[in-house]
Amino acid sequence: MPITIDWQGAALISKTTPTLQVVVNPLVRRGSPIVEAAYRALRDLDTKYVRFVPWFPYPRLGVAELEPPSGGRTSWDFSLIDPLVEDFVQATRGKSPMLNFSTIPQWMWQPTPWTIRDGALHVAGGDNAIAATGKDWTDYTFAVDVTPLATGPQGTPPYAQAGWLSRMQDPDNGYAFLLSNFAYSAPAATGYIVFVLLRGGQPVSVRPTALPFAVEHGRTYQVRTTVAGADLTVTVDGADVLTVHDDTYPSGTIGFREFDTESATFDNVVVTTASGETVLADDFSGGLSRWAPPIAYPQDPDQADFGYSAGSRLAVPVEFVADYFKRLVMWYTAGGFTDEYGKFHRSRHHYPLPYWEVLNEIDFEHAISPQLYTALYDAIVTGIREVSPNTKFVGLSLGNAASLDYYRYFLNPDNHRPGVPLDLISYHFYAQPNPADTVDQLGPDGFSQAERFIATVAQIEAIRRSIAPTVRTTVNEVGTILPQSSTQPDPAPIPDAYWNFSAGIYAYVFARLALLGIDIVGESQLVGHPGQFPSVTMVDWTTGEPNARYHVLQLILAEIRPGCELIEIPDQPQAGTLWALAVRDRGRRKVLMINKTNTAVTVEIDGLRRALVRIVDQQTAGGAIREERATSDTFVLGGYGVAVARLQG
Repeated sequence: MPITIDWQGAALISKTTPTLQVVVNPLVRRGSPIVEAAYRALRDLDTKYVRFVPWFPYPRLGVAELEPPSGGRTSWDFSLIDPLVEDFVQATRGKSPMLNFSTIPQWMWQPTPWTIRDGALHVAGGDNAIAATGKDWTDYTFAVDVTPLATGPQGTPPYAQAGWLSRMQDPDNGYAFLLSNFAYSAPAATGYIVFVLLRGGQPVSVRPTALPFAVEHGRTYQVRTTVAGADLTVTVDGADVLTVHDDTYPSGTIGFREFDTESATFDNVVVTTASGETVLADDFSGGLSRWAPPIAYPQDPDQADFGYSAGSRLAVPVEFVADYFKRLVMWYTAGGFTDEYGKFHRSRHHYPLPYWEVLNEIDFEHAISPQLYTALYDAIVTGIREVSPNTKFVGLSLGNAASLDYYRYFLNPDNHRPGVPLDLISYHFYAQPNPADTVDQLGPDGFSQAERFIATVAQIEAIRRSIAPTVRTTVNEVGTILPQSSTQPDPAPIPDAYWNFSAGIYAYVFARLALLGIDIVGESQLVGHPGQFPSVTMVDWTTGEPNARYHVLQLILAEIRPGCELIEIPDQPQAGTLWALAVRDRGRRKVLMINKTNTAVTVEIDGLRRALVRIVDQQTAGGAIREERATSDTFVLGGYGVAVARLQG
């Protein structure tokens, strides 16, 4: 494939810093078998603007006040959070890190996961919860009216999914059944009944079955689930839809399950034994006295709770939220703070705070409107500036970058309090291949998603330049997510070639955004693991050793630094197999090459002979960047390979 470069052509001076994010999870805690290796890898990158996110699924590792103040007492506790912050600050000292304590304590939101609305049980997240009795029930029929509601976890298209539970030993062990229109297969059916075997709070087996009818959000279905010995059957509106044989759990009670931002309503519960005795009947007119609703947060700090972001309306004033974050910042910058009852909590921390990002993925977590978010941003920023006046602030942090109304509202200074700074905005991108994709299909699928995202960035930039041209941009989560390797405790195996595909996506998005003038592009994330998005990790979750995603960031940091000149190569088809970018760096000519397919491609560039080519491909197998000396003007780049050629002269 010939590439023609006009080295004297127009060039753009790059201002784009490549970086990454560190998301808090058990493997970055002290005592983790990989924490030292992971932080050594972070220090070796030696980059600026690393983002630090204590994220909501681990409330005890990211929320400093887990209970509301009451009776003269508060629950402020930094004992588990401090070591995480201390280690991150040490690893990024002097590199202008960006902190994002992204979670508003759940008690500041309403409704709680389980509430009574219009005489029915409304469940919004909260994961699994069960009846207060019935753990000794064996064979029975569980009848209930089920209404799935349109919603869905972050990073997914909207869908409706309602879940109920049978033979639950406790909230973590038993059987779940889902009535859903989530795309469990490709091509997608319009409705599914899904059997889930739960063990330790995690789905160890998920078996979707396509239905002969559509599952519609807002429609009520009459569901009957019968458990008799090892035979489990489900009828919907009188039609048999599922029969499963499983003998894992011989007895247990019933319950309901909604994950993350999923929601549904349930009503008219009746449980009858095989002999016809009614052991539970509840139309929820008497409240929740017969149930054990979800606990607010797990006691185990290492247990993920993706339901902790439940609630769609603030239960406290905006200023109350702002005071929480102001105290949190004072803990780390001012040596301590005075709590709601006048007691001083001493920390002895006096860390600099160059950047603070206000909340995370606001369009997913609590579905915060542009108007409410702007009010929260103004209050939080005003409070933090009182104690950390030199801090700069990052706003929005959108999970869906295409939510253009957020930019139009938030970037308009007329919608903010006088004097509140708008320093940066942020948003995210993850390519999410179809679960049915083969390794060879990852590239066409993922890079086409990247193209659509880049087109969206151009729209965002037009809005930003017209309303707030001095505001900078950080796209601080760029990655790929395999749907079958996301939050499952036992994810599907990840093919070796996937890591190079994912690395290529980051390199491509980085280069294209650099041409658009984006200020910061951050790869996600340093450490992921089974149960917490293993397909986005940059290091091996068992050894801490870097993988191809890490090494591509390392390559870009070394070869395409801010201040170099970028020369766009024209007439490169979006659906082409190879994409290249010419770079002039302090008099040296370089070419970035990205293979968008899993098939080797021959590249032809005038002057490539004797060039030093630095390569991350499947031959490196996650190891260090390898180097070759080109022996001619052609070079073969392996499938999903990324390389930078340093030309002679």
